[in-house]
Amino acid sequence: MDYIEIWKGVIQSPSEFYRKMPKAGGYADPITFAAISFAVYGLLTVLFNRGMYGGGMYGGREFSFFMVPAAVIITPIFGVISLFIEAAILHVIFKVLGGSGTYEGTVRFIAYATAILLLSWIPFIGWIFGLYGIYLYIVGGSFVHNVSMGRAAIAVLLPTVLLLLLVVVLAVLAGLLYSSVVI
Repeated sequence: MDYIEIWKGVIQSPSEFYRKMPKAGGYADPITFAAISFAVYGLLTVLFNRGMYGGGMYGGREFSFFMVPAAVIITPIFGVISLFIEAAILHVIFKVLGGSGTYEGTVRFIAYATAILLLSWIPFIGWIFGLYGIYLYIVGGSFVHNVSMGRAAIAVLLPTVLLLLLVVVLAVLAGLLYSSVVI
């Protein structure tokens, strides 16, 4: 596996990459790719963003040498676990929307979309790359599940919309409960 070539393919021409990507063939290469992406992301985040996450002059713990190996080891472990969970959720949604892909294909496109992590750690502008990551999911899901970009966008965005709706409902219920207790 040539990490750099795959990374460039995913970032520079996702449609071409996902069109050519095998939808089967095992989990080893895509998970290795994702683990490397998570490890680099963890390392760069610890080294360059520690002020944003509670270190330095912003209060909290100061930077420690032990944060680096912890980030490089823990981030890929939890990242890969979350990748499999996310793939299960998205796979079900794609199936409901008429997708024909496999769970393995879903894992593969999500794993390769972690390429965006090498850019999303950048302070203040990383969120822009995160939006591009959503686009990578939509393109990958469209090719893996043989659905339109519109259906793929619905599948990718639906969990976020449902989560936001749940938060709003819980906030309203909490507000109603609080107001009935105070009165």
